[in-house]
Amino acid sequence: RLRDCPTDELDRTRALYERLLDRTKHVKVWISFALFEGTAGGDVAKARTTFERAYKYIRQNSELKEERVMLLEAWRDFEKDQGPSQHLEAIRSKMPKRVKKKRPIKNEDGTTSGWEEFQDYIFPDDEQAAPNLKLLEKAHRWKRQKLQQTATTTETS
Repeated sequence: RLRDCPTDELDRTRALYERLLDRTKHVKVWISFALFEGTAGGDVAKARTTFERAYKYIRQNSELKEERVMLLEAWRDFEKDQGPSQHLEAIRSKMPKRVKKKRPIKNEDGTTSGWEEFQDYIFPDDEQAAPNLKLLEKAHRWKRQKLQQTATTTETS
């Protein structure tokens, strides 16, 4: 087993993971590194720290939703193996809601040829930033209404 490896072997493996993360921040590398820390390294705290680092990095890029879900699922499974704890509940609270959305299908010439459904994710910690977006959306709606009122007032005059 890897737990029986000398400490310098574990440190070299950690260094290899860190070098790999310098080259690529792929979610599977993050997950593998965190699981290595939790199993081979035998250090649950280091594994959690690695998962947290990965989550912070992936969360910064809003286009990496699938990767974020993969990370959270792996982290949740890891915490389940550790037994019931507040950490498991914290991960569950970060799990997204799956929603179906539609987007237009664009042809090569730029025209729309229909709609396609796709799965999207709404993350609870992203919704906390949403009130500011809702306020901005309301401001835009108010401005459009004012412009329409102004336009109809000038047309009738």
